[in-house]
Amino acid sequence: MIEKEYLASRVATANEAQLVAILYEGLIDTLKESIDYIGDKQNFNKSINKCRDIIAEFIATLKGDSEIANNYRSLYLYINKLITDADIKKDKTKLEEAIKIVTPLYEGWNELGEKMYRENIDKNKGPRVVAGMTYGKGYINDYVVNSENRWEKG
Repeated sequence: MIEKEYLASRVATANEAQLVAILYEGLIDTLKESIDYIGDKQNFNKSINKCRDIIAEFIATLKGDSEIANNYRSLYLYINKLITDADIKKDKTKLEEAIKIVTPLYEGWNELGEKMYRENIDKNKGPRVVAGMTYGKGYINDYVVNSENRWEKG
C-alpha cells in the first residue's frame, strides 16, 4: 500500500520527462520480475503481459512520422519481439537484452526530467494554476490564484 501511495505521489508531482522515466522504470522492474517468474507460469504470464501493456502505451504515444518517432517505434517493436521470444522460449537472456536496451532510454529521460526540474526551480516558477477549496455548511467555495498571485473566487 505504501509503495502505491509513493508511486502516486511521484506521478502527481512529476514533470513530463519524469513521467516518461517512471514508465521506463516500471518496464525495467517488470522485465526483472519476469526473469524471476520464469518457473511460475501464472505470475510469468502476468508480468509479461504487463511489459506488453507498457510497450503498447509507449507505441500509442508516438505521433507523426518523424525520424525520431520511427526510431522509437522500431525500438519498441524490437523490445516487444524480445518479450514475445522470451515468453515462447522461457528464455531469460531475451529479457536481459530488453533491459539492456531500455536502461539507457530510462537514464536519458530521467536526466532530462531532473534538468527540467532544476530549471523550473532556478526560475522560481511555481505551478501555473493553484486551486483550493473550502467547505462550509452546505456549500463549497473554490479559489484560484490569478495572474497577480492573488486568490480569487473560482
